[in-house]
Amino acid sequence: MDTAAVASEIQRTWNRPDAAQWAEAYSLIFPHYRLLIESYAKAQQVVMEHEVLDSQR
Repeated sequence: MDTAAVASEIQRTWNRPDAAQWAEAYSLIFPHYRLLIESYAKAQQVVMEHEVLDSQR
């Protein structure tokens, strides 16, 4: 069992109040995970601010 497997077992779900801290931990375990987090955050921002998608410009 590796570090990521242990973290996943402890975390269980992303639906929890400390999800941001878990995301930070995963970005330390997997350095490229930070890119996924940034992409997700930008997608959420686009939805919340009703931005025009690049594909619709």
